[in-house]
Amino acid sequence: MEIRDWIMISSATIVVVGWFISGYLNRRHEVAKKRMEYRLETLHSFLPVFFSIQKNKNPFEEDPKLLAKLEKSRSNFQLYGLQDEISEFEAMVQAIESRDIEQFNSKLRQLVGLVRARIRNEIGLKNT
Repeated sequence: MEIRDWIMISSATIVVVGWFISGYLNRRHEVAKKRMEYRLETLHSFLPVFFSIQKNKNPFEEDPKLLAKLEKSRSNFQLYGLQDEISEFEAMVQAIESRDIEQFNSKLRQLVGLVRARIRNEIGLKNT
């Protein structure tokens, strides 16, 4: 084999390896984008629940759609939430079910802070 044959084989090898690396990196990027979409959807699903609670003095009796909003948000947190988010959300739901207002307000504050920090982190904003 001559030197030009080795150059051709090396060039083809570089192109093939580059193609595989590019495909691998593109796949990782697409998975990360999809994960971010699901995470943001999960975190945003809590906002209607929060707004409903803030809007009404007794949201459990005044907002008939709160239960549906809560169910949607709960299923999203169960599917795509991190463990600490799931724990806080479940503790908040237990406080709602037991009508423990103090516990509910405490868990709501913690969850709001956590969701706010995670949304900002997911989209790359500094958490100030």
